[in-house]
Amino acid sequence: MDDIPKGIHYKITHPAHKLWMIALVAAAGSALCIGILAFVDGVAKGDYLLVAPFGATMVLVFGLPQSPLAHPKNVIFGHLTTAITGIIFANFLPVTFWSLGLAVGVGIFLMIILNVTHPPAGGNPLLIMLGAHTSILFAFYPIFAGSCIIVLIALLYHALVSRLEYAWVNKPKEGKDV
Repeated sequence: MDDIPKGIHYKITHPAHKLWMIALVAAAGSALCIGILAFVDGVAKGDYLLVAPFGATMVLVFGLPQSPLAHPKNVIFGHLTTAITGIIFANFLPVTFWSLGLAVGVGIFLMIILNVTHPPAGGNPLLIMLGAHTSILFAFYPIFAGSCIIVLIALLYHALVSRLEYAWVNKPKEGKDV
């Protein structure tokens, strides 16, 4: 690794290799993404794109972008699956210790069965039931819309800024050691 040139062109076109640089890139991407979601909510004066579990999504999408748990389908459909689960439970069961536990358990079961596991989405049934969000629209905004925007921002950020592999962006070329 010592024979790799360290000029500005290299630093701009290659991903970070030192832990502090990786952490800084993850923090900057996360801050940018949450900032954009919060800005839209502020301008629109509503809850259209941002929910608390998205903070944990940032850890995977920007901090561990190569994790299967951070893949776009997992982010989007993991959140959507557990949101719908939470809404169904909120509409048909009283909010109790057992219904909260059951809703989270069913959401996790469905994510695993559907192959869209995304750990931060496990918080959606709690958020939805404790917040009394009973409309199916909550699954579409902020959950679905916010998840889609997160993935779009992550794809752009990793393609243009971090240079880290994420989904189909920055895949190593076959036959080359990177």
